[in-house]
Amino acid sequence: MNIQGVNCHCHDRQASLLTLGLEEYRDYKAVVEGQRLVVGIHPWDTTEAEMYGTISILSDAVTDSRVVAIGEVGIDPLHGATLQRQEQLLRYQLRLANEARMPVMFHIVRRYDILMRLYKEYRPVASWAVHGFRSNADVARQLTAAGIYLSIGMRYNAEAVRAIPDHLLLLETDELPEAEIAAVVESVAATRDVRPGAVAQMARDNLNRFLRSGQKSA
Repeated sequence: MNIQGVNCHCHDRQASLLTLGLEEYRDYKAVVEGQRLVVGIHPWDTTEAEMYGTISILSDAVTDSRVVAIGEVGIDPLHGATLQRQEQLLRYQLRLANEARMPVMFHIVRRYDILMRLYKEYRPVASWAVHGFRSNADVARQLTAAGIYLSIGMRYNAEAVRAIPDHLLLLETDELPEAEIAAVVESVAATRDVRPGAVAQMARDNLNRFLRSGQKSA
């Protein structure tokens, strides 16, 4: 089974598509040839007293040819600054993403209502995706009905995974090594009762479409 180009969200420095926080990105030197990057202000990092420097890094990052998406950004009521402050910083990043025509990868805990409200408000010019989706099938149907991709890792709600339309399914390892994407493919394939190879190809095609949904990475 070919798992190249399947993993949409990974913090393993060996990943072909690597997600970095902005402080990590500042001095990052790729260890993998042709490595692409996803960078953004994680909601857990919103408690920093001085954000101007961080925002400046992000503004510069969108002009970096290695950076193909903004993320992971979002809302997490369990960590980080107040929801008001998190939404303020998220709005800045969403405006920047629209201006740069870049897709966005979200970290959302519980507050999918905020995500949907912002989606309707910003009418994004490039695609949005929620990483590590673990909510139920009803939420999955609501988000995918709007055209939002859902990324699945090792832990998930099986009914929700079966409810995700083929063209909006993404796969990830998150904090696990890049190679663990094979196990994710096998698990999701069993849940959806399809061949692992078919799931891998579906996720690869969807990731390519997600990244090319905006002008920046075309």
